[in-house]
This record gives sequence, C-alpha cells and structure tokens, in this order.
Amino acid sequence: MSSDELVYRRVFRAPRELVWRCLTEPAELARFWGPEGMDTPLDGIVVELWPGGRFETLMVGGHGSHRMVATFTDVAAPERLAWVEPATGMHTTSTLTDLGEGGTEVVIHQRHVPEPMRRPENRAGFRTSLDKLESHLAALTRKAIFEGLAGLLHETAAWDAPSLCEKWQIRHVVAHVTMPVRLTPERFGAEMAAAGGDFAVLSDTVAARDAELPAADLLAQLRAPLLHAWLPPGGGEAGALTHAVIHSLDITVALARPPVAPPAAITEVLDQLTAAGGALFGVDLSGVRLEATDTAWSWGEGRVIEATSGELAALLGARTLPGGRVLPRA
Repeated sequence: MSSDELVYRRVFRAPRELVWRCLTEPAELARFWGPEGMDTPLDGIVVELWPGGRFETLMVGGHGSHRMVATFTDVAAPERLAWVEPATGMHTTSTLTDLGEGGTEVVIHQRHVPEPMRRPENRAGFRTSLDKLESHLAALTRKAIFEGLAGLLHETAAWDAPSLCEKWQIRHVVAHVTMPVRLTPERFGAEMAAAGGDFAVLSDTVAARDAELPAADLLAQLRAPLLHAWLPPGGGEAGALTHAVIHSLDITVALARPPVAPPAAITEVLDQLTAAGGALFGVDLSGVRLEATDTAWSWGEGRVIEATSGELAALLGARTLPGGRVLPRA
C-alpha cells in the first residue's frame, strides 16, 4: 500500500442489505455522514446510484462546512460502492462482506488521499463517522424490534395474555418499554421521587397505570422515533439493545411466536449477558453449557441446556419459559 492510501475496517452487527441502504440512501446518510461535531443536512445530499452518477454531500459544523463532489465509478449492490472526487483525484471503494448471522464487514479503501486527510486527527475524525454509522444501525435495529412488536400486537391483539415478566400481562410490558416516549426527564425524576428512589417500584407503578392506555396509543408509542433513539442512562447502546431484545422476547416467547428481534441482535445480547457471567440479571451460570438450537451459538462448559437463541436470551434475563424451565439465581 502506498503512502497516499488509507484503509478502514469495521464489523457491524447488521445485515449487509441494511448497511448498504445506509450508505446509499440520502435519508440514512443524513443521520451519520461526517465526523463527530458535523452534520449533513438531507437537502445537501445528492445520490445518483449508477456509474457516472453524482454523489454530493455538504457537511456543516461549528468550524465551517465542507462539500464533497464525487462521481460514482462502481455500483454493485449490496457488495461494492466506489466513487472518485475530481477536485482531488481521491478514489474511495467500500466493500461490504456478509459475515453470516446478520453481521457485515465494511472495508473502505481510499487511494490518492490528500495529505491533510492523512493526518492522525483527520483519520480519527473519519473513524467517528463510522461510530455514528454504528449507532444509527443500532437505532434501526431497535426500530425493527419495536415496530415488529407493534405489527404483532396489531395482528393478534393479545394484550391480556401473560408475558414472561412475572405478574405482567403483555400490555404491562408494552407500557414499560414505551416509558421514554411519555416520561420527560423531569417527569421521570418526579416518578422516581414518588417511588422512593426504587426503580422497580417506579416500573411496576407506571406499568400498572399506563397499561390502561388505549391500545392505539401504545402501538403508536412503539413506532415512535423517540423510543428507537432512546438510550438508558449509563447503559448506552448495549443497554438499549438488551432492553429491547429481552422485553420483545417477554412477548414473543410467551405467545410462541418467532422473535421480532433480528438474529444478530439476539446473538449480541447472548454475548453480552454471558460475558457478564449472568450477573446483569442475577442468574447462576456455573457448570452450565448453553447451546442454541437455531444458530451455531454456544457458551460455557458443563450441563447442557438446549433452546432457541431467543429462549436462551430469555433464560439469561432471569425469565421462566413456558413449561417451567429457568436458570438458577445467583
């Protein structure tokens, strides 16, 4: 590789078709394009997705703006995308490799890179744009989960069926996961004060009260962009994903329906919960080997517990499966 070339690699827990969509559709590009501290307005993006078509973006930030004007040289969906910037001669090729089970590797190869863009601070800035893409993909995953739940409940209307959450019907689970849509930070603080600072008390109180909201309101809140973007305080992207996946399984496993969470999202939660040794939900994983029956995922040594990946995630979330299977508490 010559001195004026750069290569960036990143693995995303998202299917290749979704990553491709984010790299090629203006509405998606506007959500992450550019380094941290810069935004790319939708009306500043032009994508003519064919060889010879225009690719233009306008990034704006506190220190000014930057317009990229390029021409696509290769468009091979969903595998490869390349363009050249005539003003500098810089050529960028993005290659997307399907890793299976919902994972995608993206390799970005830049040739004839101008010297200022090769400086460490600018390379670091470019990596923050990949961080922003990762966060956007995570939000899209949560959107798919919550909208999948909305579709399922619109179809089944199973609001009063028991969930995997002890003592909660499905309507209580939905009322719980949609709290961020209804509770402003100020109102959340007031609810916490009323609950004596006990989040479990707050959750039960809000779930019992707001489960009585009209089904149409709860469905609309599951589809709300505010919910899809929400991150739990201190939990970040990982906490938001675990929250969405586990509570979606509270509903789909209880109803004996396929998960609405993508396989890669369930696998990521399985990895998170087992990496913590079961501590997040207080389950005892000593002497246990978990084996998914629907994927190649497995973990641990000892007594074998076989179940679907979604059921295993529910078990790691300290849930009791229909039929009575449960992991021991730590």
